[in-house]
Amino acid sequence: MGGGDPVRVLLVVNSLGFGGTERMIERLVLHLTRAGSVRFTVCSLGERGPIGDRLAGAGIDVRAFGIGGGAARQIALGTVAVRRLLRDGGFDLVHSFLYRSHTACRLARVASGRRIPLVSSERCLGENRGRFTRLLNRRTAAWSDRVLAVSSAVAEAAVRRDGVRPDRVAVVPNGIEPATADLRDRRRLRRALGLDEEDVLFLYLGRLHREKGPDVLLQALEPLHRDAAAGWMAVLVGDGPERKAVAAALASKPWGARVRSTGARSRVGPWLDAADVLVLPSREEGMPVAAIEAMMRGRPVAGTRVGGTPEVVRDGETGLLVPPEDPQALAAILLRLLEDAPARRALGARAAEAARAGFTVERMAASTLGEYRRLLAPRGAETARAVAAARAD
Repeated sequence: MGGGDPVRVLLVVNSLGFGGTERMIERLVLHLTRAGSVRFTVCSLGERGPIGDRLAGAGIDVRAFGIGGGAARQIALGTVAVRRLLRDGGFDLVHSFLYRSHTACRLARVASGRRIPLVSSERCLGENRGRFTRLLNRRTAAWSDRVLAVSSAVAEAAVRRDGVRPDRVAVVPNGIEPATADLRDRRRLRRALGLDEEDVLFLYLGRLHREKGPDVLLQALEPLHRDAAAGWMAVLVGDGPERKAVAAALASKPWGARVRSTGARSRVGPWLDAADVLVLPSREEGMPVAAIEAMMRGRPVAGTRVGGTPEVVRDGETGLLVPPEDPQALAAILLRLLEDAPARRALGARAAEAARAGFTVERMAASTLGEYRRLLAPRGAETARAVAAARAD
């Protein structure tokens, strides 16, 4: 790797569907590619997915291994596929995202016999992952040369629980593009939903998975409906294993018509524009992408005090936080935000300031590139010789 050459990075992730991690990967890859700093090959253990299609459309080398089945099969076959790329691709560095990909890349590096630098981005606390996947990740976490934790909470878990040396861990928060609410999209979508401007739209944005707490939100809407029967609507944008349960719960409630479940959407911006409050009822969070996206548009967050969420949402300043698994407490802050429009707008204004100051894609990309360069620099001639040998094979 010459001084002016882009870093060649093999980036590996479980899938390239719509999700917080995948949207962050898209932003990171496009930003560093456009800057000419990195040349990525992006690999999905599973299918290519819509994010993969968008990256390929932007000229990125995207490969999908198409490995289905459970964790053991995906990790085993993923190890073989990554090992083959390491032997043939001549990459400078490997960057993995999510537990299955971490493990596959660590095992593949050992099997390849090449000491190529390995970066692992830890984005969650992992307590809601399968036991087998969690165990493998913990057993191999110390094999990574650098762990990029999305929040201080995740960094502490990597050191305390997974045995990663503190000097190998760096915190690199999520970042997104600066954005402001589009009033035309807001009016158009709210009109389609039958909402007046004074009505409050509560938005849930994320996977319909137990760790994200969609069931907690539905439980919180029961007392909210009792105390405020009109003037609000809730929309759940996302898909996942809990979608059927959400649909069944809504069908059984007299207030179910006030709540919509839309499935996944390729464009979430219009929903954030239309919303007044983002609701984040999670049981676990590494660092919530949806919260940053909402805050950037001046929307306050009503959420739970878990993981890295308090590092993004400052309780009483940019949103309101309550303990997890407490639908009554969540209902209380939703009611407060519903009834107090001036407070809601003030929280939203401060949320936008905080997001633009601390959570931009430029900062995320610069921090990631800095970690790449720090990891490669000490290897000097040794790295150059190894890469040259790999490209010659």
